[in-house]
Amino acid sequence: MPKITLKDVTMIYPFQKVTGLIGRKQKQFILKQQQDMPYTSNEGVIALQHFDCTFEEGSFTVVLGPSGSGKSTLLRIIAGLERPVLGEIYFDDVLFNDVQAQERDVAMVFQNYSLYPNQTVYQNIAFPLEVKHIPREEIEPEVKKIAELLKLDEKLNKLPQELSGGEKQRVVIARSLIRKPSVILFDEPFSNLDVLMRKELRNELKKIHETYKTTFIYVTHDQYDALFLAERIVLLKDGIKQMDATAADVYNYPANRFCAEFIGSSTFNTFEDIPVSKDGKYKLFGQTYELTDKQQKQLGKEKCIDVGIRGTNLAIADKGVDAIIEYTEMIEADLIIHAKADDQEIIIVEKMDGNNEMKYMRGQEIRISFDPMYFHLFNKKGDRI
Repeated sequence: MPKITLKDVTMIYPFQKVTGLIGRKQKQFILKQQQDMPYTSNEGVIALQHFDCTFEEGSFTVVLGPSGSGKSTLLRIIAGLERPVLGEIYFDDVLFNDVQAQERDVAMVFQNYSLYPNQTVYQNIAFPLEVKHIPREEIEPEVKKIAELLKLDEKLNKLPQELSGGEKQRVVIARSLIRKPSVILFDEPFSNLDVLMRKELRNELKKIHETYKTTFIYVTHDQYDALFLAERIVLLKDGIKQMDATAADVYNYPANRFCAEFIGSSTFNTFEDIPVSKDGKYKLFGQTYELTDKQQKQLGKEKCIDVGIRGTNLAIADKGVDAIIEYTEMIEADLIIHAKADDQEIIIVEKMDGNNEMKYMRGQEIRISFDPMYFHLFNKKGDRI
């Protein structure tokens, strides 16, 4: 199982050519979309920019980011399906830029299942070993072992069309694992599944990684997948690496406003253009707070900051900022309370305990407690101070 290192990797996709009459409108539409991308050059769209990263042997890394951030491009480069225009890819200390995909010992799991429809689950899983002409008596125990691990042991004689979406994805994962590749790349494999199935497969994928210790690189735009699965998260935006840290650090110490808002996007509160006095003091909802000496130095001559705090770090208490509840919603075990104070929307998150489901009603007056220990402060460029 190799350590994978990417150094200064850059990928540019050429602009759509608009020639001929057939499909001209569609081509023009695609070209316009490409030209409107955040980063372009004379050659085309810059999908990945000067990317540096090391994926340690046996690690489980999640590459997280919105659509169009370069996540799938990164996987395709590691797999050997794309060759970067700049930069180097190493497997251990060996340069792999010119090594073909079939020679890289890398497996890929996609969001579409790509199963052979006329073959049983057993045949689909066994296929990579049959291609290598492994004896049948050696294939059978391997298939049964991995089928049991992925809860497919009772489905081995079924065809793909007889399976649920989650079961199909298990078959794809089993087929990738059975040949024991050095690296498995996952390209948003759970995006077509419902919430309960995603949760179940997340748990199983963690167990699989602990069992096989294969290097896993998992691409997703889903923050919940990332926080649950990852030993480490690489966060991308517009092809640029924003952060590379443990899941806990990405959540608790985001490097910039984008990272803070993308992780926990639905419940992150941001209060913009908060004036800061010369002595480093600022007010939020009438309460005075103070920057540390380090924060004042990082802020420099700027006179305003943006203040962020997660809804999970706010509390409804006897003392605090006066607010009025606008509405509430439940998401799994969380009660999301949408309130307003001084014409600012504030989102508070409480865990459901059976007692608070009907405790908060629309129009109810409450007080919100702010703890500055959980503030995330950003300058106007969006960088953390």
